[in-house]
Amino acid sequence: MSAKEYTEAMNYEMLIRNVFDCPRGTRNGADLCYMKNVMTMERGETFAKHVGTYEKQFDQVKTYISKALLKLNKTKPYCNEIDFFNKLNEELQYSQSTKKLMEIVNAALEKVIVLKPK
Repeated sequence: MSAKEYTEAMNYEMLIRNVFDCPRGTRNGADLCYMKNVMTMERGETFAKHVGTYEKQFDQVKTYISKALLKLNKTKPYCNEIDFFNKLNEELQYSQSTKKLMEIVNAALEKVIVLKPK
């Protein structure tokens, strides 16, 4: 795994952890290994085949991201940007690659960082 992929997977984890205010772990998909596995399998490499097919893992990561975006719609101060997060969630439903998933994750994470209370 390249340093770029690791950084992207870490951004996924940071989004989930920030949204759910939780530690790293399997709850809410708050671990970079989920995104890392999907990225690796998308390249055709079998990294963690024991957790299922590429499609199954990809759909699971999409579900984790979607749940995070929906939670942002209900949480202050992020709920003031409901249109922004709804648009990202809509884009997410049509995403077919980890590149697109990461565009959505990065946009959401950037907005969370800007809006997060100090």
